[in-house]
Amino acid sequence: MKLHHIGMNVKSLEQSKAFYQTYFGFEEEMYLEWGCESILFLKKEDFRLELIEEAGEERGTGRTFVHIALSVENLEYELEVLKSKGLLPVEGPLLLENGWKVAFFFGPEGEIIELVEEG
Repeated sequence: MKLHHIGMNVKSLEQSKAFYQTYFGFEEEMYLEWGCESILFLKKEDFRLELIEEAGEERGTGRTFVHIALSVENLEYELEVLKSKGLLPVEGPLLLENGWKVAFFFGPEGEIIELVEEG
């Protein structure tokens, strides 16, 4: 397993995109919409940053840090291993429109951990 990306809520995708491109050299990798969220992945070398903008009045409130995502070779296998240890996903497995298979778990402090198998 290795770090896949870190996701965070933002008030404006465009402002955050400009900030990370201008100051840190990130490049746009992909954009997608999922429910009421607009999601933009930025990439620099082997690292991804996921910026999440929610629609509506609640946009940009609450915690900035959303989740940590770990890349796995075989999501189904990892789910079985975790299940055998007593950890079940709170959401997923899901197949996203970009071909990724994902599942989400809660850590001990309520943090969200996402496992990602790229398609």
